[in-house]
Amino acid sequence: MGTAECTASAVTPRRLRWDTLQVVLALLVFVQVWRIHDLLPGIAMPGLPVLCTLAVLFLLVLDQDPRRRLDSLKQPVVRAALVLLLLATLSIPGSLYPRYSAIFVVKDYMRSVALMLMIAASIRGVGDLRRLAWLQIVGVTLCCAVSLARGQVDADGRLVVLTYYNSNDLALLIVSTLPLTLYLWRRPTGLVGRAVLLAAASCVMMTFGRTGSRGGFLAFVVVAGYLLAGFRGIATSKRVAAVALLAILLVALASDRYFTRIQTILNPSADYNWRGKSETGRMEIWKRGIDYMMTYPVLGVGVGAFPVAEGTLAPEARELRWYGKGFRWSAAHNPFIQIGAELGVLGLIAFVALLVRAFRTLSKVRRGPPAESAVLAQSLTACLVGFVVGAFFSSVAYAAYLYMLLGMIVGLARAASPRQAHVPPTLDPGVPPRLCLTRGLT
Repeated sequence: MGTAECTASAVTPRRLRWDTLQVVLALLVFVQVWRIHDLLPGIAMPGLPVLCTLAVLFLLVLDQDPRRRLDSLKQPVVRAALVLLLLATLSIPGSLYPRYSAIFVVKDYMRSVALMLMIAASIRGVGDLRRLAWLQIVGVTLCCAVSLARGQVDADGRLVVLTYYNSNDLALLIVSTLPLTLYLWRRPTGLVGRAVLLAAASCVMMTFGRTGSRGGFLAFVVVAGYLLAGFRGIATSKRVAAVALLAILLVALASDRYFTRIQTILNPSADYNWRGKSETGRMEIWKRGIDYMMTYPVLGVGVGAFPVAEGTLAPEARELRWYGKGFRWSAAHNPFIQIGAELGVLGLIAFVALLVRAFRTLSKVRRGPPAESAVLAQSLTACLVGFVVGAFFSSVAYAAYLYMLLGMIVGLARAASPRQAHVPPTLDPGVPPRLCLTRGLT
C-alpha cells in the first residue's frame, strides 16, 4: 500500500462517539443552563456546578484529540466576550454594591464565559453540535414539563413559574430553542427521534401559550418570519409545514386569555409599560437606565448592580427616602440598558460587538461548505435572532444560555474551517503514524 493510500485511509472521519468529556459537559449544561438541580431538588448536590466545570477543564487539558484545540481565543466572538468579562471585573471597585458584584462575577458571569470556551473547544465536528442541539431540546422540554406540573396560574391567566426562570425567561428560551427542532428533524433522525421531537414541540408550545409573554410572542413571529423567508438548505414546503405546525399547536393549546393579552401589543400606549404610565414600567426604567449610563459612562454602576441603582439613585427613590419609604429595586428588562448602565459606554459597545460578531461568524459559515454546517449555521442564526428579539424585554445580558449558544457558534466555526477539516481524527491503530505518513508500506 502506497503513502497516499495509507494517508487517505488514516484521515477518513469516523462517527463521533460519546466520550467522558462529552458526558461531563452534558451534565454541566443541564446544571448550569437548565438548572436541573432546581427542577429536581432530590438530585441537588452542593458544589456540583463547580465540580463539573473543573472536571471539563481537566479533561480538555488531558485530551489528545487534535480536533479539540484550546485556540478559541482567536475567534472575534471570544475576544468580545473576554473584553466584557474584563470590564465587569474592573467595575467591581466602583460598584454601588462591590461585594455583590464580585460574587456575581466569580459565581455567575465567569462561569458563563468559561462554559462558552469549553463548549467551543470540545467540538470535534458537526456530530458533537448535533448532540448539543438534542441537549437543548431535552433541557427546555424538561423545564416546560416541570413548570406545567408545579406552576400555578395567576389572575391574568399567566403561568407562575416556580423555578429559576420566570415566565418571560421561559418563553425566551422556548423561542430560542425551537429552530433546533427543525434542524434535528432532518436525517439521520428516524421515526422514534421525530416522535420525540413532536412530543417535545407540543409540550413547549403548550407552556409557551401559558406564559403570556408578549416579548416571547414577538420573538416567535420574527423567528417564524426568518424560517420562512431567510432560511436556506431545507425545502420551502418543509419549513412552511414546520411553522404552520407550531402555529397550530399554539392556537390549539393556548387559552383565550393568552390571545387577549397578546392583542394589547396593538395598543402599546395603553399599557402600563408605556412612558409616563407607571414609575416601574419598562420605558421609565429604560429612561433611568440611560441616565445611569450617562452619569457613570466609564465603568457604570457596577456589574449586577442595576437594581441597587434603582433603589438608591433613581429620582423616585430619593424622593421617597424623605418619607422613610423605599423604591422598588427593578431589573433593567433590557440587556442593552442593563449592560450600558452596569458597565458603561464601553461595555455597551462590547456587548453590541459580541452579538454582531456572532452573526457575522454564522454568516461566514452559511456561505461556505460543507452543506451540513451551513444548515446548522442557519438554525443557530434563527436561535440567536429569537434570543435577541425576546431578550429585548428581559434582563439576560449575562445569561448562561446566551453563552452556551455563543459557544456552539464558535465551535461550529472551528468545525467548518478548512484547517479543522484537514485534521486527522485518529490514525489506524494498527499502523505506526510516523511510518504511515512518511513512506509506503509493503
